[in-house]
Amino acid sequence: MVPRIAVLLATYNGRTWLADQMDSILNQTDVDVHIIALDDGSTDGTVEWLAERAEREPRLTVLPTESASGSSAANFFRLVERADVSNADYVAFADQDDLWRPRKLVSQVAQLQDRSASGVSSSVMSFTPDGTQTLIRKDFPQREFDYLTESPGPGCSFLMTQELVEIIRSVLEREPLARAADFHDSLIYVIARAAGLTWHIDGEPTVEYRQHDGNVMGANVGASSALSRLTLIREHWHRNQAIVHAKVGLSVASDSTRPGLTRMLELLESRRVRDRWALARRSTQMRRRPRDRRIIGLLIATGIW
Repeated sequence: MVPRIAVLLATYNGRTWLADQMDSILNQTDVDVHIIALDDGSTDGTVEWLAERAEREPRLTVLPTESASGSSAANFFRLVERADVSNADYVAFADQDDLWRPRKLVSQVAQLQDRSASGVSSSVMSFTPDGTQTLIRKDFPQREFDYLTESPGPGCSFLMTQELVEIIRSVLEREPLARAADFHDSLIYVIARAAGLTWHIDGEPTVEYRQHDGNVMGANVGASSALSRLTLIREHWHRNQAIVHAKVGLSVASDSTRPGLTRMLELLESRRVRDRWALARRSTQMRRRPRDRRIIGLLIATGIW
């Protein structure tokens, strides 16, 4: 059987890149694709373009926009809640400005099936207007609590089972704190891992990840990106998001993940020196990349993080 895949596409003032992105989705090989799009109040002609394309493309459904959600994550959360994916075997997310490699979906279906996984993501190849390409590697070995502090890759690289999507919907419905997560991809990884589900991260890039001034979250390369991350660290944004993730994770935690996650939340919320050191010792489980583990351990120990 050809896998049926619902692709949830969030748009906002992306008319410049939307046609190329949509073509790269519709031209996926060996899968049956249906795109469900939701615009977030665009003013650049995106809404009109989507309506015109939907009239001649039966594989595109455009949901009516009620009001601007205020953020990319909030718009994706609305898509998860409102999109009818009952006829799909799997669900993917799509940004408006990337390019998917032709076998992205079929290769990810195989990975989900081979590993009995609930979700898969991948490394991506970022590219800039001048043609510079940079591999953004995401497949460093997973750690016990990496899901509290980093995503498994950008949401545009995700493919999930319908069962996982139903769990996500349930969390959004009954756990108000879930919407305090600033990034939908990070929250979804939290839900899957805390629930004890298997998530696979593929090292082979599946997406050409476009970099431009309008990116909500870019590829995290270069000096300006490092400075932005340092500012967020000093403002304790990362720690506060980790607390949100831990609390949401506990709402779906399995018997095997609950004890460790409960202890991590205690340490994250504490400001006592001994708890800071206890958290620093656990930093080896908080990031996948060895270099990042050393950095976060130092930042925690010195009280900066």
